[in-house]
Amino acid sequence: MSDLAERFVSFGTPETIRVEDLSQLSGIRDEWVGLMARIPQSSYFQTPDWVLAWWETIGGMPPTELVLWRSSSGALEGIQFLSRLMRRVHPRLPPAWPIWTVTGSGIGDADHIGWPVLPQHREAARQHAMRRTRGTTLLLQDLDSETGVPYVPRGARLLFRNPCPRMALYPPDAIPASMRRTQHHLRRYEKRADAAGITFRWIPGSQMDDSFLERFFALHKSRMVEKGVSSRFLSAEPLFRRLVAQGSAARGPIAMVAERDRRMIGLLCFLRWGDTLAYYQSGWSPEWASVELGRLLFNESIKGAGADGLRTMDFLRGNEEYKYRLGAVDRWDETWLRPGGISGSILKLFVPAYRFATRRMWTAQPSKAP
Repeated sequence: MSDLAERFVSFGTPETIRVEDLSQLSGIRDEWVGLMARIPQSSYFQTPDWVLAWWETIGGMPPTELVLWRSSSGALEGIQFLSRLMRRVHPRLPPAWPIWTVTGSGIGDADHIGWPVLPQHREAARQHAMRRTRGTTLLLQDLDSETGVPYVPRGARLLFRNPCPRMALYPPDAIPASMRRTQHHLRRYEKRADAAGITFRWIPGSQMDDSFLERFFALHKSRMVEKGVSSRFLSAEPLFRRLVAQGSAARGPIAMVAERDRRMIGLLCFLRWGDTLAYYQSGWSPEWASVELGRLLFNESIKGAGADGLRTMDFLRGNEEYKYRLGAVDRWDETWLRPGGISGSILKLFVPAYRFATRRMWTAQPSKAP
């Protein structure tokens, strides 16, 4: 039990920690992860690895509070994290507003946002979030349906829902016929890859050294240039390095890589938590388009993850066509807003515009390539 647990006063009384230096939280990291392992619906984006790395890097170390609930014996049974900062409510619509929000969330940052809290403390956590942010605006962005939506306070408004497709994974002896047919259709590309000397393998986070990361970002940039889009990931290297440093065999970054002559020519990077792989980023050289390198990387990832005992591949937000072609079905994250204070009075007028902009975004023609 950590020193923080020793300071526990009485059952049901939460403890508040104002985050100023991450060294002050070293004692609860393992407890935090252990708590999450007891909550099947929790996601990687609720782990201390993600939340604290986000706070230190792309979050800009905003004023942040952790609230802890413990059992009568001092065991951690719930943790809630809230930050106060300036933020847009919708990525395409300024201005930024002063808000409270879930630490680790943000436009394009994370999905399946929520708090790891056991059921007996769920109502207390919801009430605390409502009291702590009273008189100000609370933005609950990309909430997971199981670990986030139940904490929405009274008076909040549903702004929009984001599709987050996911697919089931299977051990080799239980692969459905439909998935086997998809794999069969890739045989000609597998033969081309074999003829070109391309091989595939997993790279765990423990092997993601400086040379790997340099090549990863170069391939990602090459892929984004080919697609003609920008990528926030290119400015998030400090965040990713911290995720790698805090990871383990059971959680954190892991990549399926394609290699030729011992040089990485493509990869898919995932974030592992429990029995789920969340597809995070990708990169590959356009010169290998003829072998459908992206499809082969996904196919190898799906087969390898299923064989390793993983049971879900989560494609995160976005309704791109390739996700459904692989067999994914939608799960929805929700964004809620409770306006408060002077800015909240003005912000209420923007709610219809936020909803309209989001409908336009998700009804746009999805991408046809991974």
